[in-house]
Amino acid sequence: MLKFVNPGDGAIKPAHLLAHEGWTRDLEREDYLVEPWRCHLASGTFLLGPQTLALLGVSRNPCGIVDLLRAHDGDDRSIVLSILEQATGTPSSFCFATLVRGRSGQPSPLCCVGKSTLAGEVGDGTLEGIFAFPRNAGPLGT
Repeated sequence: MLKFVNPGDGAIKPAHLLAHEGWTRDLEREDYLVEPWRCHLASGTFLLGPQTLALLGVSRNPCGIVDLLRAHDGDDRSIVLSILEQATGTPSSFCFATLVRGRSGQPSPLCCVGKSTLAGEVGDGTLEGIFAFPRNAGPLGT
């Protein structure tokens, strides 16, 4: 069982690729739907998979951080924002689990595993990883 699947849990480890790979493998072993995502730090835009967009209730792709945060429950927003901010400051591996409410208003668990790759100049680089949710969760019920 994953150590971070409880909503409101998260972790960040500076430049720890093994953590990223381990968390991703754990999610893939469980019955989770996994979709890749990417954020270009220079523009601040996130590219999400179609089922993640539907779960979050986001209608445009790419989208911004506000679109991403809007679907998260109260305290989870600050956890997500804090982890993403830390990851933009130093190359890191990170994960978090939250509850999201898309257009349906029903809570659905969402896990994120990501890593940051930063270039030499401030604001340059990427965040990328996967969003994962139980196949029986969310609006898709797959």
